[in-house]
Amino acid sequence: MKDSQKYAHLDFVGDIARVTLDHPAGNRINFAMRAELLDIFDRVAKSGARAVIVRAEGPDFCLGGDVREWPGIPANELRPRIEVFAKALERLEALKMPSIAAVQGGCMGGGFELALSCDLIVATRSARFAFPEARVGIMTLQGGVLQLAERIGRTKAIEVVMLSEPLSADQLASWNLANRVVEDDVLWTSAEDFAARLTSNLPSTNAATKELLAQWRTMGYRHARAALYDISMPLFDQTDVQQRLVATAEAMGRVVK
Repeated sequence: MKDSQKYAHLDFVGDIARVTLDHPAGNRINFAMRAELLDIFDRVAKSGARAVIVRAEGPDFCLGGDVREWPGIPANELRPRIEVFAKALERLEALKMPSIAAVQGGCMGGGFELALSCDLIVATRSARFAFPEARVGIMTLQGGVLQLAERIGRTKAIEVVMLSEPLSADQLASWNLANRVVEDDVLWTSAEDFAARLTSNLPSTNAATKELLAQWRTMGYRHARAALYDISMPLFDQTDVQQRLVATAEAMGRVVK
């Protein structure tokens, strides 16, 4: 069952949360959708879901911000409205469960940043990705150029952002930005199959992996390596981990005592 949000909806299938963009105008991110996504990702964090899929109704995943709302608004008034989406993406990135973007059609500007804020991307072969902001005279307002630079390097990030040329899903996959490229008619089922495989892990295991990578991302390799055992060793005190260890040992033929 869908919730009552107007431009984005949250529902659950078993352990999987599904966030669906549903704005007929290319799923453009208007001011109302920004607030809805912030609320939705807060609810996902508290839900007990073990994975989340971000997907979209219609032919396009998201064509970016709804620029029709922007003209005439002074920068000091526009900034807090833009920052609502930044907070939503921060909530998404901070989720303890893995997140998957299921992308079809156009994935532009803020939509591309939304996809890159997910842990994993499944895209249709016909999907197209771009940052068109430079042609409008502005920048990637949710840090898209930084997201790219972190993953494909500064030089390539400059090219992608300054040229604003569309990229194919296969191109993204070759740069390790997309995990799966699938046919258009199996996008949602492929994303749900991927999510189901991820939920076979214990939630604490996936959360620990994400925490270690977050430490590496913000503080670098040496800091993350130093934090490794503080993050990983508490797993051994959990009953469900011990049960899996015993089952694995028994499957190997013996339990060392």
